[in-house]
Amino acid sequence: MSEHNHEHDKSARILSNLKNTPGAIYINRDLHESAIVISGSLNLVTSETDVSEVLARAMEAAARKITEVGGIIGHVKATTVITYTKMISVTDEKAMIKDASECSVKIIIAAIVFIIDQEEAASIIRQALAEVRAHSKKK
Repeated sequence: MSEHNHEHDKSARILSNLKNTPGAIYINRDLHESAIVISGSLNLVTSETDVSEVLARAMEAAARKITEVGGIIGHVKATTVITYTKMISVTDEKAMIKDASECSVKIIIAAIVFIIDQEEAASIIRQALAEVRAHSKKK
């Protein structure tokens, strides 16, 4: 294996670990014709139950910031996948169901914006995810 391929494989593993590390925010920027495409992700383990509502408010704040600096929003979209764990056990013949105290949340966000600096757009989206992360640690 060449040194270049070895470094590429190592970088891919590091990136994959970052994307899956709880609390780590991953952001990618790209250009597509005249659009700036920002994608990002955040994985959380939290006892927070209103992550989607917090995310919606953070996305609204991000949209306001983009507009305030003269950017135009194509869209800002996010998906949340929330995994709740329940333990079911039977002692004798009676089943007991217990909820785990925390759930796993994966947030994937994408923004298409125009007329704004790439780094500034990425920073605004990163801040939105950071707000969700900070809120999930409060409880």
